[in-house]
Amino acid sequence: MPAIIAMINPVTEICMKHIAVIILMIFLGGCSYLQNRYAQKPEIDLAEIHFQDTTALSTTMVFVLSVKNPNKIDLNVEEMTYEIQLDGKEFAKARSDKKTKIPAGETAKVEVPLPVNFLKAIGGITKVLGGEDVGYQIEGSAKVSGFTIPFNEKGQFNMSGLKK
Repeated sequence: MPAIIAMINPVTEICMKHIAVIILMIFLGGCSYLQNRYAQKPEIDLAEIHFQDTTALSTTMVFVLSVKNPNKIDLNVEEMTYEIQLDGKEFAKARSDKKTKIPAGETAKVEVPLPVNFLKAIGGITKVLGGEDVGYQIEGSAKVSGFTIPFNEKGQFNMSGLKK
């Protein structure tokens, strides 16, 4: 009888591992289903831009975003990393560890600081001021309520498109 039990244990162990993998796959599939069904993207609008810590060679642009959380749970922005390129050249790169809570169903202001080196930015700024189209790319990630959410946005803009 002990020989039979010894044979069952390895078989049972293998079966349990397979069952655990299947349960994990079902759980993860359920999580993505719930996320797609119940989690909605926040609505983001640019509320304000101001400058701080300005010197002859650099400044910090602070973008104040109005973020509306349409979800039934609070969103906790824990960290953001981001890089902006103008015409394929680095314009600015930063990381923010400022924690912000966006309550469920409410709107909150989120400040996004962006240090700018004028020497790196001169080409893009010259084109913008000259009314030319400038390509941009904003790439980064945000850690929100424990999840890292990547983002990548590309496009073109010019001064005439920015005027109201």
